[in-house]
Amino acid sequence: MERNKRHRLFLVLLALPFLALGAYLADLPLPVPAFALPRRSYFALAKDVEPSALAASFRRGESYASLPGSLRRMPRRGGAGALEGLGPSLPDFPLLEPILADLEAGIGLKRARIVISETPSAAEIASIRDLAERKGVPIELVVLPSRPLLPLLAARRRYLPGDRERSFELLLAPAARDCARIELAALGPGPRRLLYAAPGSALPEDLALRLAAGRAEAIELSCASPSGQITTKLLAFGGEASARPDILLVSRRRGTRSFIEEAYPCARASPEEAAGLDLHAFELVVLDGLPLASIQGPLLRSLLAVEARRSGSLLFAADSPEFGTKGANPELEAILPAVLLPRSLKDQPDMAVLVLVDASGSMFGDKLSLAKVTGLELLRALKPSDLVGLGLFSDRRKWLYGFAPASSLEAAPALEPLSAGGGTDLHAALSDGLDRLERSPLGRRHVILITDGITKPADFRALAERASSMGASISAMGVGEDADRPFLERLALGTGGRYYPVASAEAIPSLIFEDRASVARPAFATGRIPILSLGGDRIAVVSGMAQYAPAPEAAVLLMNELGDPLLASRESGNRAVLLFTSDLYGAYTAGFFSSREAVGAFKDRLDALIADRPAEISVTESARGILLSLRSDSLVEPRVLLSRAGSEPIELSFRRSGDRDWAAETVLPYSGEWSAKLLDRGSSLASFPLFVDGGMGGARADAEAALAAYRPLPFSLARSASAWLLVFFASCLASTIALRGRR
Repeated sequence: MERNKRHRLFLVLLALPFLALGAYLADLPLPVPAFALPRRSYFALAKDVEPSALAASFRRGESYASLPGSLRRMPRRGGAGALEGLGPSLPDFPLLEPILADLEAGIGLKRARIVISETPSAAEIASIRDLAERKGVPIELVVLPSRPLLPLLAARRRYLPGDRERSFELLLAPAARDCARIELAALGPGPRRLLYAAPGSALPEDLALRLAAGRAEAIELSCASPSGQITTKLLAFGGEASARPDILLVSRRRGTRSFIEEAYPCARASPEEAAGLDLHAFELVVLDGLPLASIQGPLLRSLLAVEARRSGSLLFAADSPEFGTKGANPELEAILPAVLLPRSLKDQPDMAVLVLVDASGSMFGDKLSLAKVTGLELLRALKPSDLVGLGLFSDRRKWLYGFAPASSLEAAPALEPLSAGGGTDLHAALSDGLDRLERSPLGRRHVILITDGITKPADFRALAERASSMGASISAMGVGEDADRPFLERLALGTGGRYYPVASAEAIPSLIFEDRASVARPAFATGRIPILSLGGDRIAVVSGMAQYAPAPEAAVLLMNELGDPLLASRESGNRAVLLFTSDLYGAYTAGFFSSREAVGAFKDRLDALIADRPAEISVTESARGILLSLRSDSLVEPRVLLSRAGSEPIELSFRRSGDRDWAAETVLPYSGEWSAKLLDRGSSLASFPLFVDGGMGGARADAEAALAAYRPLPFSLARSASAWLLVFFASCLASTIALRGRR
């Protein structure tokens, strides 16, 4: 018998190399017993974890604590030292997401151990089991013992916009029957209001208390033990004890109230203060005349997140020339309902344009070629009815033609034979040109200099002042890399013109068009400006507004007679990004805000952005997270956005739990007040504050059953081909030794 056993063992040893080689060729994973693997421990802990319980669960090996959005290496020593430096960073509720993400990324040939201070939900346990099976990683799950301060298992509250009271339900533990007295009181603006008072023995059979509190009331729960010790907890069930307005106005102004603040309840914050707020909590964020270029950092990221998630609407007020031009803030410009440039030339008034081309010796070669191209393209970029004068200058001046309509001129015959030579006297040429420009019959006048700026010294400041006094602006196109940019910029900016570096012929057409458009129609116009409704009726007058081109996809709700938008909107579901191109205080808009029809059109659009649509929502909180239940027969793909200042927003999708019922659950890292937005197909259906109170001791029955049924894998599956090769060589060695022993 003993000989047969040895014979069978010998045959197994002989077969092992062939089996290992076959597994290697088939690319099969190698099962490795879990006990033979090194351990990596993960600790999902909350702030109130007991150090003694943690010390009892600590094991040797590498350990990591789960923090919001990351993992942190823990000290190797156990006990209280394991929490050293982690206390302030720990969340209010244990988080599994960073642990599951790390396991999903792969931990190599190791076993994992998850220590959590609360019973995971059934869905979390299912995720752990699924990950273990997919990755072939043995994952041990350890739940630390915990005992809530109060015999409170779960709490459920209902949110329904328009309700004067919020109904709620408390589920107490069987230990509550041992309390000498249980009290529930409502705390609000008025005196303390007793809702329930009875000994624990008088509790309902199902241990559930169903009550209601005012929208601005919190709930105080207190339990007195038989010895007389009283334990108290404050629950924010009223839901609006810290209610905030639907609109946030971000402004640097002080001491004045805007039209929006007069018409709606508003919160006001400086840009620095707004950067630290949860902008998702507001239905509308108003940027009160802030220059686009100044909106950077956290505030910019928050505004873009609001627009991307469609959690709220944005209203930009462009109430001065400093609001911005094209390129001031590309990220915000991409979402605005207007292009920060004036509209096309055909809609702009006629202008007298003086063009001076430098033909001096310093312009020899490529620079003169660029100057020629610039002159030719300039005429093509002007309106046919613009009056144009074209002159060449060096140390002498030559006028190719006086002021005539651009449609009647041809620059090519005059510019093609041009050659560089002589010195440069820009002052004399510009002075002579201004004389000619002043005699032009058109009131709008502009000078374009095409030069490298290398000229003999002269009093150019006086020339700039003269140009400004006659209503003429000067733009300079600096030709070549060695152009005297500081001099040309001073000359241009001193008259309200612009400076353009010209390095290549390809850039010239767009530069000329941009220059003609910007000087013909300033970014911000003043004067008596009639305002038209969407139907074309004149409904008001403003005395100043920005002049921008509407974006192709924008809806222009109010405009001037040339079609420049006073109020433009870029729609997305029932959310929008709006641009109001004047002020909100009446400085330019006194006539607008005194017009009932104009104010009605403005308010109608804002009202649509902040109106709640009723939705019946209930929130159930237990020891492990919250469950949101929603009832509606008109939803398609409902989602909820949960946000608060200082935390990354959490977006959840609802799953259908009945014909009209939907459910979503999650674990929020922190207790306290969150903002909840119910979204569906790009529309915001409801907004309500959500309070996470903590201190619950109940685990759902399905979670307890899932935990009891959970078993870690006995093996880890090594998916490395080299592992089977090691087995192959080891079994070959064992077989060789066995064969020699039989000889």
